Amino acid sequence: GLTIAKKVALTELPELVAAFHSFVGLAACLTAGASYIHDFDHLLTSADAGVHKAAMFAGTFIGGVTFTGSLVAFAKLRGTMDSSPLNLPGRN
Repeated sequence: GLTIAKKVALTELPELVAAFHSFVGLAACLTAGASYIHDFDHLLTSADAGVHKAAMFAGTFIGGVTFTGSLVAFAKLRGTMDSSPLNLPGRN
């Protein structure tokens, strides 16, 4: 990260933060997925498997929201995406 930060101008710093933050969200998703794969046998037989599954779901969900939100922020800051709000279908 240090070599990338040295090459980035000060005005591009918010974009860099958004890009690095997307890596944090991706790491949370990958960690939860790897934990599920590693503990699969334990999750089939353990009495506390529900707690572990809930934690893995929360990590995956929060990491996914962080990852996609940071990518949208990066694209909006870079100017490659329109800065108007994203309106999802089925809203009130």
